[in-house]
Amino acid sequence: MPSGRSSIDDKEAIVRKNFELMDRHVIPKWRYAGDEKQWVLFKVDKGLFAGVVLQQRYNAARNCYLNNDDYNSFNLTSVHEKDSFIRGSFLKATPSRIIPDDWQYKNATQPIPFFFDPSDITGLARCKNNLSLFASKSIIFSQPWCEFNRSLDDPTQEVWIQSINDIDEAIRHAWRHITNPGRIIDKYWTYVDTTTPVKFTFDLDEVYDFNGIQFQQTINHWQRNGINLRSAVDMNQALKAVLSKINCNLVDPSFEYYAPGSAEERLRRPIPISDEFDQQYITTFECLTKGMDVNSIGAGQLPWNRITSRLTPNKIRGNPRFLSSSGTIYVAEIQDITGVSYFKIGITTKQSPKHRCASYKIRTEIYSEKLLDISILESALLRATTARYRPANYQELRFPPGFGGGHSEIRDMSVLKEFRIAGNDSEKRFKSSLLIAGSFREDGNLSSEQINQIVSPLVLQYQKRFYVRPAKTNTDTNPKLEKADKLVRH
Repeated sequence: MPSGRSSIDDKEAIVRKNFELMDRHVIPKWRYAGDEKQWVLFKVDKGLFAGVVLQQRYNAARNCYLNNDDYNSFNLTSVHEKDSFIRGSFLKATPSRIIPDDWQYKNATQPIPFFFDPSDITGLARCKNNLSLFASKSIIFSQPWCEFNRSLDDPTQEVWIQSINDIDEAIRHAWRHITNPGRIIDKYWTYVDTTTPVKFTFDLDEVYDFNGIQFQQTINHWQRNGINLRSAVDMNQALKAVLSKINCNLVDPSFEYYAPGSAEERLRRPIPISDEFDQQYITTFECLTKGMDVNSIGAGQLPWNRITSRLTPNKIRGNPRFLSSSGTIYVAEIQDITGVSYFKIGITTKQSPKHRCASYKIRTEIYSEKLLDISILESALLRATTARYRPANYQELRFPPGFGGGHSEIRDMSVLKEFRIAGNDSEKRFKSSLLIAGSFREDGNLSSEQINQIVSPLVLQYQKRFYVRPAKTNTDTNPKLEKADKLVRH
C-alpha cells in the first residue's frame, strides 16, 4: 500500500486492483478511508457466496492471498449483511422457508425461527416426511445457521417434528386447520412420539356420517394414509353414534362389539336394533357403515332397506316369501342438504314409507297385497322417467341422514309436467297403473310397449309419445287394460 503523500484515491485504486487479482470485485460505493485494517466490501463470481456482498479487512485479505491458496473460501462471518443473507438462503432452500420479520442475527448457533412456505408445492412434495401438513405461518420451526449450513448438500434441507417450537400446539393446528376435513384433538392430549395414537374427532357438520365418532391415528399414519372406521377408538361408541343418526337404538343395551371373534366376524355379527317406531330389525356393523368415509353423508345400508332396496320383479318371482308379501309404492318429496327439492320414487314393505326416512314428505302412496305388482309398476315408472327427469348429477346429490341410498330413484320436480305422480288424482291414476302392471306378472323383462302401457294412466294427456322406445300399443286383447282405461279419463 502506498504511503506518504499518495492520495486517498490512488490508495483506493490500488486496493481495488489488488482485489481484482484475487478474483474479487470491490463494490462501487465503497470508499477507502486511509486505514489498512478497514473493511473492504466486495463480491465474487463463484461458489456458495457468489453475488453476495462480503467483507474482509484489507491487511487480512492481502496476507491470506500471499500465504493461502484457498484465499477465496468464505463462511457466514465474511457476509456483510448477515440478516438478509440468511433470510435469502432460507427462502431459496428446498423446501422454501420464511423467517419472521422481527428476527435478527446474533450468532451461528442461535436457533433461527421459520415456517415452511405453503406455496412451495414442488419443494414440499420432494420431502420424505409430509411437511406440507405443517406448512403454515402458525407453525414455527427453529434451526441454527450452523446446522442449516451443514445440510446444503442434501437434496432437501429437511427438518421434522423435533424442530418445531411448540409441538403440541403445532400438531393441534395442523390437524384442525391444514388436514381436510379438520380434526379436533382430545384436550388432554400431549405429544409423546410419532408412533403413539392421537385421539380426535372430525370437525364435521352433524349431517356427515363420521360426525360424533372418536378416532385415533398415529402421526406417522396421518402423514401417509387416510382413515376409516377401523381406526375408531371404541367400536361400541362408533356403533351408537351411527345408530343415533338414523334414530335407532340397540335392542340389548349391553351389546358388546368386542365379544370373542375375529375382526371379520365382529363386522358381520348380527345386531338387533329398533327404530323410532319400535320396529325391530337385524343388521350388522358392516351393513350399517357400508360406503362411509370422511366425506360421506347418509351412506350405510339402512336396516329397513336391506330387502326392498334390492328387490326387482325377477327376484320376487324367484322367492316364495316375496311372492306372498305385500308392499307399497310411494312418491316422496325430499330436500338435499342445499335445500333443493326432489321426488323419490320407491317401494317398501314397511308399514309406512315415512318409516324409511324421517325427512320424507309423502306425496302419494299406494298399498297392494302383491309386492310383485308394486315392483313391476316401480320398474316401469323409473324407466319411463329416467331420460328426461333424473338429474344429471344424481349420484353426487347429498341428502340428510336416514336417506340411505336410492339415488337412481331421484327425479326432478319438473316430472309433474308430464306425469301426475303427485296431486289430486294421483292415487286413482296409480291404481290404474297398478292394475295394468298386474297383467304382466308372468313376463320377464318389460318391453318398451309394456312400460308405456303401464305408465299411460299417469301421463297427463294421451299423446303419441313413448317414454322408453317407440312401440305400437294394443289394449284390445287385454281386458285388464280396458278396465284400467275406464278408471281414469285423461
